[in-house]
Amino acid sequence: MATATTTLATATSTTSATATCVDIAPGKDGYLPPEACDNLLLYRPSYVAAIIFIALFGLTTGIHVVQGFMYKMKFTWVVIMGGAWEIAAMVMAALLAKKQNSDAYATMHTLLFLLAPLWINAFFYMTLGRMVWFFDEQKRLAGLSAKRFGSLFVWLDIFSFLIQATGAVLASQTGVSSKSIELGLHIYMGGIGAQEFFILCFTVMLIMLHRRLIKQEQRGIKLERLHNGSLPWRWLFYGIYFALIMITIRIIFRICQYSSGNGPDNSLLTVEAYEYVLDATPMFLALLILNFTHPGRIISGPDASWPRPSRKEKKELKRQRKAEKAARKAGIYYPGTGSNSDEDLAHNRNSAMAEETPLNSLRYQEEGGQHLYPAPASPPAAALDHGHYDNIPPVTAHYPVHEHDYQPPSSRWDGYSSYDHARS
Repeated sequence: MATATTTLATATSTTSATATCVDIAPGKDGYLPPEACDNLLLYRPSYVAAIIFIALFGLTTGIHVVQGFMYKMKFTWVVIMGGAWEIAAMVMAALLAKKQNSDAYATMHTLLFLLAPLWINAFFYMTLGRMVWFFDEQKRLAGLSAKRFGSLFVWLDIFSFLIQATGAVLASQTGVSSKSIELGLHIYMGGIGAQEFFILCFTVMLIMLHRRLIKQEQRGIKLERLHNGSLPWRWLFYGIYFALIMITIRIIFRICQYSSGNGPDNSLLTVEAYEYVLDATPMFLALLILNFTHPGRIISGPDASWPRPSRKEKKELKRQRKAEKAARKAGIYYPGTGSNSDEDLAHNRNSAMAEETPLNSLRYQEEGGQHLYPAPASPPAAALDHGHYDNIPPVTAHYPVHEHDYQPPSSRWDGYSSYDHARS
């Protein structure tokens, strides 16, 4: 198999040794020995090994596709993408084994093989956010809401992806100076270092949630969700722990491989078996364990995915936002009401059902409400004509919500002109 790092290292070796290389005609399958001028590899790749891993990655990825439809978890496309990239990388390795002097196959194999694990990382991050939302009584972790927590780590993973992609592109180029290739390798090493740092931070958060759920189970809170799946909820944690260990093994291998030099004296580059044992195999096992501990087998039932407001609720939320914007534009003090996410909307909807009196946030109200701010001592006649102040205590002021409350334009906000004086 023509591995990513081997291709990169050989390119460097060829560039630096052009003065002493030997012109040799390609042998069977286009093979060129390391001393040849146009060689891309430091060893003869194994076609059979590449085919075996195509089958292995194809098997586990196919199961993930079936599970995604079976459990109706749309975000599983992320882990499917990771498996697909691994398959494509092995396909490029098989093609390169039959045409070992192909720059195109070598470059594509390099990029796919180096970047595929980041998709699997992102799947873990998205899964943890849904675990917090589904299991935890507070629906928060480390001061962040469940949805924002998952989004934060996904963006960190994207940041690491961009760094690694930049380094991989620079290092996989042929016909460039050895300094350019070494720069690409260093950038890539920085990217996988950042990836491992984010994994460690993520693991700390995962352990925090694990311990919290153990205590929550002991207190008898949300037992129907903890025990609702076809597998014990702890298995999902164990599966993610194992997969993270596999990814860490792969990262440690890559760091050691690059830090040991990029010449033919580096055995991590000249022995193909290391690539299979310390990169391809750990990633296959990470995908395989997720087949057995798939989130859909444990996170099932109500709130198994992010809340999706109905069209009517979205329309109501849009109307409320327009009212807030008009209030701020008119100079009326309006307190912050949090984000406009679907998660907050679901929380607000549940709160409105539990409360008999309107809350002090327009987004928490169904048909208007009250803001506890000093009202004018003598409401203007225009406001009285529209009934804004009927049966309202003098310490409150009705907040207009519906369109007819804003007419006529000349008196739309007359009833609130004293707010500026009250605040000053």
